[in-house]
Amino acid sequence: MTTATAAMESSRDEGGIPQYSLGMILLMFAWPLAWFSFLIYVIGPTLLRSDGSIPTWVVLMISFLGNGAELAVALIVLRREGYRLTLKALRDRINWRFPGVWWKWVAALVVFVAAVALSMFTGQFNAKLATVPGFIPPDWFPAIMNPLEEVNSIQEAYPDVNLAGNYLFFLIEFVVYGVIFNIIGEELYYRGMLQPKMRGVFGKWAWQANAIGFVLKHGYFRWNFPGILPAALAFSFAFGPLGSLPIAMIYHYLGNFLFPIILAIPAVFGAG
Repeated sequence: MTTATAAMESSRDEGGIPQYSLGMILLMFAWPLAWFSFLIYVIGPTLLRSDGSIPTWVVLMISFLGNGAELAVALIVLRREGYRLTLKALRDRINWRFPGVWWKWVAALVVFVAAVALSMFTGQFNAKLATVPGFIPPDWFPAIMNPLEEVNSIQEAYPDVNLAGNYLFFLIEFVVYGVIFNIIGEELYYRGMLQPKMRGVFGKWAWQANAIGFVLKHGYFRWNFPGILPAALAFSFAFGPLGSLPIAMIYHYLGNFLFPIILAIPAVFGAG
């Protein structure tokens, strides 16, 4: 082990997982914030249309590059810990299992319902926060990500995409990006890889610290902090006390994509 690695991973927990120092934990939340901020606020404005709006393909590109980097780093860290990158090898390391007792399933359902209810309640404060200097979204931000903009249909969420019969867009948005890059990328990085490496500093409070770090990591969407917090706590609780990364992934996917998918299916497939 090199001196630099020893400084970053000074100890191992009872499960043999190398533990990060506080400085390294902060860095592991800070670099995604910096990377996303660069993509959004430096690269994004250079690709606006002449009318000042941002094309959907640019939003997708930024999303793929942002979450793709998180996924890549998670895999690199896990490989450096000595794990083969297979679910069988990583099963215990990343809690790749569903709850094995009935009461954890009940708890999972209760937590999900509570997180949805709390997110809906706290989410109403997103628009108020978005009027505070330092939290105001840029005018060119997509309406679906801007609480000051009203979105009345799925087509308004993707104004430059012809959704009717656009199966490829549905696949890219809700499967390739939604499942692989957004959900697997973020959950493997923040929960599967990072949360267990925070126990050396935060102990039993690691899951709460992870949730707070996850919220702050979204500083590029800082006006949405109130709505993100309950969801972040649910994700970290699912991975930590419930011991299930798949449950955290399901929470995350339903929170991000359930309603858009429900609205997109008739628009794309002509159902209903």
